Amino acid sequence: MLEDELRETFAAKAGSAPPGSLTSLDGFADVAIRGAARVRRRRRAAVTGLTGFVAIAAASVAVLHTLTGGGPAGAPQPPGPAAQESPAQRPSTTDSPTAPTSSSDMREVTGIGSSAEAATRVRLQLPAKSTVTAAYQAKDGYLVVNTQPDGDKQLVLQDDDDQQQVLVDDATNITVAKDGSTVAWASKGKMNVGTRSDEKTKKITQGNSVDVPVNTQPIAFVGTNLVISNDDKGFDVWHTERGYSPTWDSTVLRVFGGTQDNGGVYAELKAVAPDTSMCLALLQFDQPFKIVKKFCGLPVAADDGARISPDGHWLAYPVVGAKQVAILDLTTVFTGGKVKLWNLAVTAKTVWLNAKTFVVDNGKKFLKLDPTGKADDVEPLDQESQDAVLIEPLVEK
Repeated sequence: MLEDELRETFAAKAGSAPPGSLTSLDGFADVAIRGAARVRRRRRAAVTGLTGFVAIAAASVAVLHTLTGGGPAGAPQPPGPAAQESPAQRPSTTDSPTAPTSSSDMREVTGIGSSAEAATRVRLQLPAKSTVTAAYQAKDGYLVVNTQPDGDKQLVLQDDDDQQQVLVDDATNITVAKDGSTVAWASKGKMNVGTRSDEKTKKITQGNSVDVPVNTQPIAFVGTNLVISNDDKGFDVWHTERGYSPTWDSTVLRVFGGTQDNGGVYAELKAVAPDTSMCLALLQFDQPFKIVKKFCGLPVAADDGARISPDGHWLAYPVVGAKQVAILDLTTVFTGGKVKLWNLAVTAKTVWLNAKTFVVDNGKKFLKLDPTGKADDVEPLDQESQDAVLIEPLVEK
């Protein structure tokens, strides 16, 4: 058997081990085999027998290295000629993703995502002192936007094997397209776009980059168009396949998201009268926008938490004051369709798990709202909301 062969091999090797480092040769082999078993359990079920043998051998060498005085595998070694690194061996900060923070500086949080119609839990590894700005479920893992203690943001990909790569670093804001294929980020007076590869490299391929005013942020992709905002100037559109000519619109207060045909956006406009009601508009892309439809008198949305459903049918948001949740039917709201209101005290943590499930956080638990159901009917998710992250599913092309 493989275990017996390993024991015989270790017996030959153990002769050079320091006195007292082993209680018995059998114990030596058992340590290695148990380590190898742990490696095997972490591999996917589809791994072949040959790959499993390689995993056993790798784990065995690691144990031998440790117990014969070489120290843990991967530990720093004394400097010497063999340790010198040639320029060709040094990692490139531009051609490959950045390595994540060391495991000792990481923490785990529960992520709530969607699998078909059911909510599922995943474990996300995050830098210990960071906060989560957004999280997305892509076909090759989870994309997490972290805000670092200094305020800068980074985009991290965590794949199905819990391996991580930093795709974007030191940005002031980051947004991901609805299908996960394109990413935009603002940094040092530049607005950048890049495409994601779902192949082995997993990196971002840099696309166009344009100069923008200070404090300009990416808001949402609508097809290849990127909606951007600036606190002093309003909202604008960059058609990312070509250059950028500023045409700011200061009458737009916020953009909720794009239309299903990618021809425009749903946005809040300034009210004509000094009124506290909200004016919702359907805007077509022009220079930069043109009003197609408009309706005023809606419950005012809170600063954060507003989202359009994946099928483009519903707009849901916490109402200002965070004591209610409103859901609007975007196919009827401009012709007098009624707004549904749920009387719930909620936070800004929200997500559409699918086209008919809007999830909110009441500060203790996540609650599911069905826009087609009766107002005030809620169904709890079996998950405490404190320290948990809601993961937005991305829509594949």
